[in-house]
Amino acid sequence: MTKPPRLEQFSASYDSGQDRMLLRIRSNDDAEYRFWLTRRYLALLWPILMKMADDFSALKTSDPLTRNTLAELAHGEAVGKADFASQYKEGSLFPLGDEPVLLARITVKPLQGSTQTLTLLPQQGQGINLDLDERLVHVLARLLQQAAVVAEWNLSLDVTAGAGAISEPLQSAPRLLH
Repeated sequence: MTKPPRLEQFSASYDSGQDRMLLRIRSNDDAEYRFWLTRRYLALLWPILMKMADDFSALKTSDPLTRNTLAELAHGEAVGKADFASQYKEGSLFPLGDEPVLLARITVKPLQGSTQTLTLLPQQGQGINLDLDERLVHVLARLLQQAAVVAEWNLSLDVTAGAGAISEPLQSAPRLLH
């Protein structure tokens, strides 16, 4: 029995012509999956990633404040150990086609062992199941944070377990009194 492919590398970049984020995922069998993420989709995905981070922290403690601290520590550790400097190596096989697929739906299968399955799907057709451990959730989150800053989407993507923290930044507007 052969092992399923293992995630090898992620890449997230902003395409200003499309006003979309390009997420590329390569597995160790040299397959590459390409997806478009809109600002709206990222706003839907972020709380799900933070819930996944919270689920990992919940394995260690039931206290919400402690879980939040553990999620922040896990994020710092995962990001510190990740290799963001290496150039993304393109795959040679494209199971979903050469053109990126526009994502529209998200599902998560609960924690089984040390992973959770994040499923990224278009409105119709095939997507991808990503078996993510705690480290990969945080690495993916960091890549998305960085690409969102480049995109100037003005999203506040905070790493806060359980809160699903996403908010629009506060704009300085004149105060109106009634």
